[in-house]
Amino acid sequence: MKRKTLRRSSRNSKNCGIIMKGSLANHFTVQLDQEIDGGDKDFILSQDFFCTPDYITPEMPAMPISLDWNKENVQCPNSPEKIKTVRSKRPKLDGNMVTFPGSNISGYQEFVELKKETLGTDETKTEKVVQLQKNHSYVSQSAVALRCRVMPPPCLKNPYLKNASEMDIDPFGNQRSKCAGFYPAGVGGEGLSRYRTDFHEIEQIGSGNFSRVFKVLKRLDGCMYAVKHSLKRLHHDTERCKALMEVQALASLGTHENIVGYYSSWFENEQLYIQMELCDRSLSINKPSKLSTEEEVLEAMHQIAKALQFIHEKGIAHLDVKPDNIYIKNGVYKLGDFGCATLLDGSLPIEEGDARYMPQEILNDKYDYLEKVDIFSLGAAIFELVRGLPLPESGPHFLNLRERKLPLLPGHSLPFQNLLKVMMDPDPARRPSAKELLENPIFGRPPRTARSK
Repeated sequence: MKRKTLRRSSRNSKNCGIIMKGSLANHFTVQLDQEIDGGDKDFILSQDFFCTPDYITPEMPAMPISLDWNKENVQCPNSPEKIKTVRSKRPKLDGNMVTFPGSNISGYQEFVELKKETLGTDETKTEKVVQLQKNHSYVSQSAVALRCRVMPPPCLKNPYLKNASEMDIDPFGNQRSKCAGFYPAGVGGEGLSRYRTDFHEIEQIGSGNFSRVFKVLKRLDGCMYAVKHSLKRLHHDTERCKALMEVQALASLGTHENIVGYYSSWFENEQLYIQMELCDRSLSINKPSKLSTEEEVLEAMHQIAKALQFIHEKGIAHLDVKPDNIYIKNGVYKLGDFGCATLLDGSLPIEEGDARYMPQEILNDKYDYLEKVDIFSLGAAIFELVRGLPLPESGPHFLNLRERKLPLLPGHSLPFQNLLKVMMDPDPARRPSAKELLENPIFGRPPRTARSK
């Protein structure tokens, strides 16, 4: 800090004594043995002017010229007592008054009093006193941030679970801040990443319009998993709630040999991460995974039909059955990607999947037979795998498939082709259920064990 010093002419430097005191509240007093011209005066800007007035410069008496500096035990000057000044803390008012549920803050009044005091002819001291009057306690933003960090997330109700009302209890419901939302967005870009901390990313194994899937190694147990995370950042509670539907559907189903396993999920950087079972590959038409024989096709159909029977008994419809969502692991076919899953009773919003595998009633917004929608989609997926060509997205062939006008499939038996026609019947009431499909005589053979990889 630069200080302006008092300038004097050389003729008066030997006979002058200077006494400097305290803060601006006690203005400078300059004592000179001889009178100094007004043009030579200059005031010292003390540290008090720039910092706090609580600091007081110790009072130093003028040193006599005849002082012997070689003497020991020279008495040090005593520091003066600290001047007690009345100070009032001014709370930071940024316009965002945050309260927690349960506290009724009706308002606050801010009174500002300006007090001006003239000290001498050279300076004026202005003190601003701010007093905050309120009926109840004021909660600062720092306290809100701390509470949001230490408070566990709320207990969410899973709509896919039957009799879930008993779990609809949040023990911290009356202590949560409304600013925290229904679920925290996770750590920010500068915080620790659970994904990077717990997993070692190996490679990307899948991508779509809304998410990407990576093959990862979990550092703790040394096993391989698939981690799916959303591409879009979920800024609002409605977006997070919609993204959680897949997680809640998988969690409510539990484990089944023909459903891709679910392990964990979390929010991070406003994105949803889902840890799932790692499979070998999918039956995507764009990958070299064509089913070569009718026996292999029937095996895949049988196992996916068992998965559909299982989820339909749980009251859930998949609504996005297609080759891309059918996976293989050690010869076992598994149904995955429950992003469009909904309840059969229609109590949840319905979002249909790929239109190429959807029946006509769904395209006409008729949702009376949601379980039969999955049967049509399975038949369309098997038909695509047998032909080895992608299904059309529109045009005459698109309409023919929904009118039961399927072309012949050379090299495949008539019972198999008739079964596909029944599964893709325009009338959903005439389509078989998953249970009836499994009872078809075409599957009347001893169960096959899973082939080794």
